[in-house]
Amino acid sequence: MRMQPFSAIKKVHSAKELLDIAFHRASKTDISGSSRDTPLEKAKKREEARVKVASNVLESRLMKVVKSFPSLEKLHPFYREMCDVLVGNQILKKYLASLEGSAKVIKRIASEAIIKIRRAQTPKDAARARIEAYGRMTSMIKKLDDRLVFLEQARKNLAKVPSINPEEPTIVVAGYPNTGKSTIVRIASTAKPEIAEYPFTTKTVILGHFNVGDERFQIMDTPGILDRPMSERNPIEKQAITAIKHLAQAVIFVVDPTPSCGYSLEEQVSLLEEVKEIMPADTPIVIVINKVDLASREDLSRARGLFKDAIEAAAIEGIGVKETIDKAVKAIMERKKKAAST
Repeated sequence: MRMQPFSAIKKVHSAKELLDIAFHRASKTDISGSSRDTPLEKAKKREEARVKVASNVLESRLMKVVKSFPSLEKLHPFYREMCDVLVGNQILKKYLASLEGSAKVIKRIASEAIIKIRRAQTPKDAARARIEAYGRMTSMIKKLDDRLVFLEQARKNLAKVPSINPEEPTIVVAGYPNTGKSTIVRIASTAKPEIAEYPFTTKTVILGHFNVGDERFQIMDTPGILDRPMSERNPIEKQAITAIKHLAQAVIFVVDPTPSCGYSLEEQVSLLEEVKEIMPADTPIVIVINKVDLASREDLSRARGLFKDAIEAAAIEGIGVKETIDKAVKAIMERKKKAAST
């Protein structure tokens, strides 16, 4: 499976950690000088080498962080939206830019210090120039500490985003809790579905895969996102829905006609209408009435009346799942064929 684009982000060290690493390495710098060098020449070489090592470590560590974050403009819209949900794209850009700018300042501080060291008249003057440079570097890095802490937390949050291939056809399963959505995902998947925790909810997302000929499909259940009215969702969940919209090429909406899920058929009709409004207008929606083996005649009759042309299933028994998946796949392929011909 293609790795999600945030997995390559490097660990972001705190200001103290960066300074400790840089100055420790600088202190261990081995100077190879000539035996004919005067004490002043030796001091100049030693102090210049220390400044170079310290500045190179700080500059390279900052730039590694900047370069390890993927370019937001090049991300698939799903991942770009997810990054905005979890981190905030504008503040992320701002903080990465500040690291890049600070790296340039560190380089300039080192260049200025090296000039002073080379002009030093005594070993003390050379040491003083190096210490002054260390002080300026320390001040610069300490000012970045809140940004470094933020970026490390961003790295951890983004690492939790599931590895979803935006190029593969994706079926999103929607409906109220306890209607049998997860059962459909598990039965439809040829392999054991992956279960990952989205950082913006305490619930989990279940992602499965299956093949139809040479075509690989993704099917996902997103508890906490598409299972309640928009009025009950918080701003983060609403943004997450926007991200999911970029993936869904078809939606399977699962209805429970029995009292066991705790939601009336009328509430389920309302949720279906909201899902239709959320998704792009041309997104195919396959409706499946689940638990027909447990529903009373009256409840099943009411469900059939409210949800026209729905597939009837008993997912836990494996009944109706293949028909449901086949209908969703067919809708995706027809939509894809239509798009190719226009």
